[in-house]
Amino acid sequence: MILNRKNYLIVLLIVLSGLVFAFNLNNPLFWDDDEWIKANPYVHDLKHLKEIFSQDILSGFGLTSNYYRPLLLVSFAINYVLHGMAPFGYHLVNNGLHIANGILLYLLFRNLFNRRLAFITALFFLIHPVQTEAVSYISGRGDPLSVFFMLLGIWLFIKSQIADQRRGWWRAGALVAMILAILSRETGILFPLLLTIYLAAFNVGERILKNIWLTVKSTWPFYLISLLYFLLRLTVLNFKNTLNFYAQANDYTQHLSYRLYTFCYALMEYFKLIIFPRNLHMERDLALKTSLWQWPVGLAAVVIVVWVAGLVWFYRRQRGAGVRNSNFRVLFFFTAFFFVAMAPVSGVLPINAIIYEHWLYLPLVAISLLFAYYVDKLLVFLEARSSWRQTVIIGLVVYFGYFAVVSMKRNIMWGDAETFYLDIIKYNPDTVRILNNLGNLYSEKRELGKAAEFYQRAIANPNGGIFAQPYYNLGNIFRDTGKPEEAIKQYHKAIAVDPNFTFAYQNLAVVYVNQGKFNEAAEVLEKLKIIKPGEPRLYYNLSLVYLALKKNTLAIENLRLTQQYSVFDPEAGKAAEALLKEIEK
Repeated sequence: MILNRKNYLIVLLIVLSGLVFAFNLNNPLFWDDDEWIKANPYVHDLKHLKEIFSQDILSGFGLTSNYYRPLLLVSFAINYVLHGMAPFGYHLVNNGLHIANGILLYLLFRNLFNRRLAFITALFFLIHPVQTEAVSYISGRGDPLSVFFMLLGIWLFIKSQIADQRRGWWRAGALVAMILAILSRETGILFPLLLTIYLAAFNVGERILKNIWLTVKSTWPFYLISLLYFLLRLTVLNFKNTLNFYAQANDYTQHLSYRLYTFCYALMEYFKLIIFPRNLHMERDLALKTSLWQWPVGLAAVVIVVWVAGLVWFYRRQRGAGVRNSNFRVLFFFTAFFFVAMAPVSGVLPINAIIYEHWLYLPLVAISLLFAYYVDKLLVFLEARSSWRQTVIIGLVVYFGYFAVVSMKRNIMWGDAETFYLDIIKYNPDTVRILNNLGNLYSEKRELGKAAEFYQRAIANPNGGIFAQPYYNLGNIFRDTGKPEEAIKQYHKAIAVDPNFTFAYQNLAVVYVNQGKFNEAAEVLEKLKIIKPGEPRLYYNLSLVYLALKKNTLAIENLRLTQQYSVFDPEAGKAAEALLKEIEK
């Protein structure tokens, strides 16, 4: 790339953001990376594309999930084929996608405004510390990957509007980009709305409301794709419960008003994190809000109402203005883009948590532009006041320097799983997932006493009873320390909490076999067959149990099933064939 006035700022964005995120390049894979990559055979080669595109994201690991992100798994599979579990390549892809998103933001806003404003927008987006959760965490790749295709789709659509030739090809490219965004993360379904907001805000010549109508008319294929995807997720791609992540009803799931009150509370926390990002961690826990009069729900509601009312007043006042970068157009873009991007996590549909830092990844596009727009206006206003202007520039450098330092520290912390988890415990000492993860970490180190302590803390938590994993993991500790009866109790508790938790059935059957209780083992594996049909290894193991019980007919039946499904496990098929020959001699 030749350095010139047009692209030197792009090079600077790459260098600055690359330096900030270089601190994660050798960080290990952990947490959800275990389920999504390490122990997921679907991503260990490129032979499982059919399964990847037809099943949920955890099916290869043996669990069921609401998430359907096949392109994300394909990206992991490409990483795995190229370099196995070596973390460098995974982080390089995540960092590269994030930097590419910053460059796309620069390109989208450079011609609309000016290079300085576009640069500040992109830099704010790239080095803000809340972004580390989506970028430094390998399993967080869904955010930068889907946003990359959404921003690319907007850019391609704009190219189609100004292209003299091959306009249809540019628009087709935008459609493909949208589909890839959806296959990367479910929020890609928002693309038509975000495209409409961008075009309505910044297409000059008509008022914004008329622009919205004209844009919807010209982008109807994008809305059709979103509708088709939504219908698919409710039918053939509804693996668990697309519209509700909770297995059991509770106050949060049963009251839309409670979810919206709590979202108002979360909004206040989000804006604190955006303005002054400190005490960052990945397992925030906000109390459920049940009334408009609880702090700070009422304040947030008042701010939202005043903001929207001011926007309406501003629109009426600016109705005749066609200035491309008018205050109202930027404020409209920020408001509409931000709330549309936040809509999936607003609680309108019950989601699996109340607040996550990585949920700001897409909304930060709007926040970055708003920040840059008014910084740029301030710098223009102070052009004749050089001393004040220099003070603002120094303040901006210090502010961004603070962002960079905090982001670097977060990247470094992601490099040590134990330090990372213990840091979260400081802020949220009762979080079940982190206590369970710490138990797993100490279990891997064979510090079984420490591991058992954290599993028991997770179970003792008031919410611990809704998670099967701590019971299952504690059962494994008892199994490994020669306490099979205690292990059996814990496996049964895990199954009671989650009847579809397959790992508890498997280990329970093994313990029964080791005790010589073959009837009990057969009963457990028969239940597992209902939950997990088509698993060749399961049929093979069940046939061994029936052979031990001298029930050869049932053993042969399960060996035949092993062969039937051996395309998924050729080794099990060969073992079944050899055993059948021996039985039928």
